[in-house]
Amino acid sequence: MARASIFNQGLRGKKGNDVYYTVGNKTFVRAHFIPDHSKPSSLQLEVWGRFRNAQHFIKPIKKVLQLGYVNFKDGMQTPMKIALGKVLKGGFRDGQRSPDPALLKISTGSLAGMDTGQASWKNDDTVLVEWEDNSGMGFAKRRDKVSVLLYDVANQAAFFVLESKSRVKGQVELTVDRPDRHRGNLHVYTFFTYKNPRSQMYDVSDSVYPLFFELRETLCPFFSL
Repeated sequence: MARASIFNQGLRGKKGNDVYYTVGNKTFVRAHFIPDHSKPSSLQLEVWGRFRNAQHFIKPIKKVLQLGYVNFKDGMQTPMKIALGKVLKGGFRDGQRSPDPALLKISTGSLAGMDTGQASWKNDDTVLVEWEDNSGMGFAKRRDKVSVLLYDVANQAAFFVLESKSRVKGQVELTVDRPDRHRGNLHVYTFFTYKNPRSQMYDVSDSVYPLFFELRETLCPFFSL
């Protein structure tokens, strides 16, 4: 890949035998190459399989990942590309072709996340997530907004609230459609964000998977509801 000429700055995509990329405010160019996949090796098949499974895994939670990785917008970098890369790099157990929900990170950043909490069924179709207010820890403030994801990986169904209640409130409720279908399969993830009203920049916490949650009313694999 090389720096594109001044006349081709700002181009994107394929043009003739060249492909143009914009990174930041600079445009780069490389030759268009079509690899030969007529006789893939077993390793290639495994890599392609993981890639397809990772894409399938994150597709239902695109809106959540776009917020969780909102700070990764730079040229060719996008929140979804970063999230996909993290799943491919650290979301698989050895020997497994599908991502492990316990390894999924739906956000990343330096803001303090949730220390302790619990998730439980409040009634037939409502999940209640509660946590202790840890305002003042690091850069954590009472004003920080919570985001919660309930993800039924088996049925590819996601229920979530984004930038919902403030950290100090200590609880938030989510409604689950067709709860009987999802009960026992819901994986719970949480993170906090704060959007600076002047700069429009975000502070984001690392997501927390319920390793630290006391889950009530059910005992299910992967700390799920």
